[in-house]
Amino acid sequence: MIENAKKLFDAVTKKFGSSSNALQLSGGSGTGYAPSQPGLVESQDEVSLTLRTGSTDSRGILTGVGFFVGAVGILLVLLPNLFGTPYSSNLDWWVFFLSVLVIIAPAIWEISRPPMLPVVFNRRTREIYYDHKGELYYSEWDDIEAVAYEYTIVNQYSGAIIHGKLEIVLRKFGDPEDRIVLNLSGVPAGKRLPTLLSFWEYLRSYMTVGPWFDETGNKTEFKNSFIEKNLKSGDISFLDLVLDSRRTLGRERIEGEGVSGAAFLSWVTSYMLFLPAFGMEIVQKIDRKKARKHWPEVVQERLEPNGSTTRLIDIEENYMAQKQKELDELHERMRKTLPR
Repeated sequence: MIENAKKLFDAVTKKFGSSSNALQLSGGSGTGYAPSQPGLVESQDEVSLTLRTGSTDSRGILTGVGFFVGAVGILLVLLPNLFGTPYSSNLDWWVFFLSVLVIIAPAIWEISRPPMLPVVFNRRTREIYYDHKGELYYSEWDDIEAVAYEYTIVNQYSGAIIHGKLEIVLRKFGDPEDRIVLNLSGVPAGKRLPTLLSFWEYLRSYMTVGPWFDETGNKTEFKNSFIEKNLKSGDISFLDLVLDSRRTLGRERIEGEGVSGAAFLSWVTSYMLFLPAFGMEIVQKIDRKKARKHWPEVVQERLEPNGSTTRLIDIEENYMAQKQKELDELHERMRKTLPR
């Protein structure tokens, strides 16, 4: 078990054989890099900042596939009728029904599931919250330690590719000995150490300087263009990328130098991927709206603008004692009501 950032740092350098591309970080000291973030911030205000996780980006894939397969099935049923050929048998109606079911069933299932919760940085209590398989993990910002490192993966298909991670250690609420390592920097492929350090500075500026700051990390009184630009980059979805690739063909035609094969392929692919991307967009938007209500009560009240400012570590012992008391009372009531 990784207990602290020092042990995490030692594990990283032991695995990759060098400490030249790894750096141990803390919330109280800067790295000298300017703050920036690679489109991972979902929201940012005076109370909290939220980061997307990898599981959040993958949510809705099943619904997207259902949208595509169902649309193809419906099209196969409708096309003959549109060209004057009547339905030949009940098979057409069964295909139509199954196609609609393939669209609706995955969407209902994914929407009804608990949402994927983001990583939350709370400025008011100076804490970080993370939901891991339904369990609450957290860390105090003032005592936080992190490790940023890059490494190279080599294979016969792509050659050498740089990967990088920015990781922190979190403890379980109610069980301080249970700890996990959380990667804050998203997909590791292509991430270099300077990128990770700039992202760390963005998070550090938010927690120590204030909710609004400029590209040098200096505090500003209001949300500025630097913050707006970063939040806009974090709001780009798969559907936005698909729609943007559709515009590539038009941009090349305007430039007047002909249309490239890549632009044409991108244009065709954008229509094929539109329905899967649209399905993912629906599920992910609903997930984000539901996320706040699925945090434990102790987190929800600390994310309110006028909520509690006590830290989880201050209430942890009393909170768990109260929960144990409630559980004991429930067991006692069950023992009295069950037949002997």
